[in-house]
Amino acid sequence: MIKNQILKIVTLMLSVFAISAHAHAAAEVESKFRYPFYIGIIGGYGATTWEGLVPKKSKNMAAIMMSTPVEVTEGGVVWGAYVGYEYNPYFALEGSYARYPNAKVSFDPSSLFSFEHNGLASLSTHTETAAINGKIMLIIPCTTVRAYSSFGVAGIHRYDQIVEHWRATPTFGVGLNYNFTDHVMGEFGANYTAGYGESELSPAEDYLPFLYSVVFRVAYRFGF
Repeated sequence: MIKNQILKIVTLMLSVFAISAHAHAAAEVESKFRYPFYIGIIGGYGATTWEGLVPKKSKNMAAIMMSTPVEVTEGGVVWGAYVGYEYNPYFALEGSYARYPNAKVSFDPSSLFSFEHNGLASLSTHTETAAINGKIMLIIPCTTVRAYSSFGVAGIHRYDQIVEHWRATPTFGVGLNYNFTDHVMGEFGANYTAGYGESELSPAEDYLPFLYSVVFRVAYRFGF
């Protein structure tokens, strides 16, 4: 009988302690992320995928060379800005703009592409995106570092000497973020945005590059 009473008391004490510890941890988490709005800048490395249109040397036939690029130079600095709102420490809605490095796409002077565009043999093409993402975050135990994955819709904008075109496409991201202070948040992550291509005689006409980036992001957190 006495043992049963002692067991009940110990169980009750452990339950109270567990509830108290959980409440304290929840309060600490809430205090770390009490400023839900944020605005920041993006910088890092980004690449388009125009090189995917260049045929491999083993398939470098004259018929293919008539319609596809022969050389592509791409990759470099990507920059941009973003804003967001955290509904709680585990979910946020975010909007962003990113400008990707230009790609130089070269064609054979006797190609169909050059013939159709008044002898144009080199194309400098520009790419930028505007995106809306949902972000799911998990706090790494015993830290205030959060691992996240994001998903959403991006508008890819391609513009150059021959075309200007927007297209909606899915975008995905993963990374880590950390609050250095109550107001300063840093983040390291990677992003992929799907592009678009058609199987046609001149694939460069309607091509939108698939985009990859690895970036650092710094934001200022605030509230009203």
